[in-house]
Amino acid sequence: MTAATNAATNAGRRIFLNIRALGLARVATLMSGLVTTAWTARALGPESFGVLGFGTSMLAYAALFVNLGLSTYAVREISRAKDNLGDKAAELADHVLTLRSLLALVVGAIYAAFVLTLDKPGLVKAVLLVQAIQLLGNALLLDFVYQATERMSVIATREIGTGFGITIAMLALVHGPDDVAIAAAITGGSFVINAVLMLVRFSRDFRPPRPRVDLKVWAAILKVSAPMAVSVFAWALFSHLDLVMLGFLVPQHDVGLYTAVTKLLVLALTAGNIVLSAFMPQLAAAYGDPERMRERMRDYATTILGIGGLIAAGGVTLAPAILGVVYGPAYADAADSLRLIMISVAVVHVNLALGNPLLVWHRQTGYMTAILVGGVTNAALNCVLIPRWGIEGSAVATIVAELTAMAGLAWQHRRAVGDLPLDIIARAALCGLLAVAATLGLTHALPDLLAPKSPLLAVLVGGLLLTAVYVPAVLITGLVRPSRLRRLMTAVA
Repeated sequence: MTAATNAATNAGRRIFLNIRALGLARVATLMSGLVTTAWTARALGPESFGVLGFGTSMLAYAALFVNLGLSTYAVREISRAKDNLGDKAAELADHVLTLRSLLALVVGAIYAAFVLTLDKPGLVKAVLLVQAIQLLGNALLLDFVYQATERMSVIATREIGTGFGITIAMLALVHGPDDVAIAAAITGGSFVINAVLMLVRFSRDFRPPRPRVDLKVWAAILKVSAPMAVSVFAWALFSHLDLVMLGFLVPQHDVGLYTAVTKLLVLALTAGNIVLSAFMPQLAAAYGDPERMRERMRDYATTILGIGGLIAAGGVTLAPAILGVVYGPAYADAADSLRLIMISVAVVHVNLALGNPLLVWHRQTGYMTAILVGGVTNAALNCVLIPRWGIEGSAVATIVAELTAMAGLAWQHRRAVGDLPLDIIARAALCGLLAVAATLGLTHALPDLLAPKSPLLAVLVGGLLLTAVYVPAVLITGLVRPSRLRRLMTAVA
């Protein structure tokens, strides 16, 4: 076996182990998250649930100014360290924690002052202020160290603990619309507790973090991380602007419906984010070797698009039943919005495949430009479409904005590696369309197939039909090659 083959096998083994560790954690957190979301949405009702979603989206913008792209920068730099990896990780952790803690204090004060000026009821302001404790948790979180050093089991343990802790607290303490502030406190408090526990783990694995102030180093770090931060801010225009604008333009009940949809959007992207986190260190390590970059990229694109195609197909086909299972009949009017958002999920997976590797290939400025154009498009379309079509208009704006960003990311990706994985994208799209067409065809011929009295049964039956079509399709089209999977499994064994 050649050195190149050994390197590829070792890289594949590490990627597979990363996916396995994060996958187990995300499955556990996905299950706990479904329980938490379903319980909270049903207990609070659409109106109070909308308050929670509005506050989360407002806070997301403040959190961006706490991170400023520092986590992505740290992952890239630690991943590429050849010698003294532990010392490099500890040194960068000192700088990142110090910077983010100071930013959290400043941003938190500005955010609180802004909230108090809003023309909103006292309960809404209280929820927004309680949620602000998450800024401290975000500042102290050390996931980037363990992601860069490919110790995903540490992140997995934290995520499982967070997910189940929130679930238990919500079930015990949230029982009606008046408990919305308690629900906000539970989420914010869990962030801080888990960040502190991760600090303890870091102290054991490396050394206790300590404040480190060096303005020259900070300037050098921020010079590189700033474009990443702008990119993330632009991405937030996709993820959170719609809910913020809806909070000011439509009734709170409709905000609650759309909050329910966006929660399902986050769940739909869980698997893609697992794949992204697992591949990122290897994509970063391949920088500078065009052949390795293309090889890692094809593996990454195949994995993330293969998963994304099935998820998007399931969401489009089973939207009403999914809403019925998770939220109950009170959220049935969100079905059309969910279908539209699930179309955008397919585009988001393409953007994750083409765009996020640019951040570790020193193309952050190009990435920033593409995402910023898409974000501005989203903002402009929301201004036009929300007043006329409400939550459905916002969902349409998301689709168009994602497609706009995809065009820019594709151009930047081609410049970085010399080609585009168009064949992989086409195969994934074909497999997803075949699964949707086959399932809808069967339900047209047998109308009661996906419309039983139980939404859960509809999801199970529809999911089995989709999978029964999709899995053979990915094998027949060559989207997934069994030989590659066997090689990864053999490497792990």
